[in-house]
Amino acid sequence: MASSIIYPYGSAQGVVVPATESIVINTKDQAQIFQVNVSANQPAIASLLGTVVNGTTTFGPFTNATTVNVVGGAGNTLYAVGVAPAVIETKASQIQGDPVAVNVTGAVSAAAIQGGLVTSTTAAAVAGTVPTGAVMEAAVQWAIGDSVDWSVIATGANAFTVTAAASGHTLVGSGVVATVTSGLFRTRKTAVDTFITYRLS
Repeated sequence: MASSIIYPYGSAQGVVVPATESIVINTKDQAQIFQVNVSANQPAIASLLGTVVNGTTTFGPFTNATTVNVVGGAGNTLYAVGVAPAVIETKASQIQGDPVAVNVTGAVSAAAIQGGLVTSTTAAAVAGTVPTGAVMEAAVQWAIGDSVDWSVIATGANAFTVTAAASGHTLVGSGVVATVTSGLFRTRKTAVDTFITYRLS
């Protein structure tokens, strides 16, 4: 079974861990797990079970069925429940939204970069400009060093060229994606309102 994912600064509330089972948590940042205790005629009380920092920790097995809350930090947090749970982080278990088509020269949006796939099918040559650093900063919560990989798939008759914005976003490597090929890029935050997009392949 694929692991469940908590996106940056999100949480999973009311996760039930059955009796004799455990929960495993993985993060490249920091995450906290709280046990929720419910008493008759009393409000629920959440007690900290532990903090996971840049690694994987298993909590349990629990004697009785237990409800927990998992609170993520600046990076993605993965968790799984079971008798011998394991965190599985594979491409097959990723959530992938619809690709964003860029068929005329213009912007490659922050949402398109976050989505991971940009396509271009037009016969004309297309130049796609990445957002400014300020626009990228406002699109999602980033820590310095956070990055996202994304691809351009060009199936039209001409090349697709990724170009850098005027302010706070630079490009390292060639931005040209030849027709009937794809290009892989990594966009990384290096400072406040400052990003670099690297051509990986």
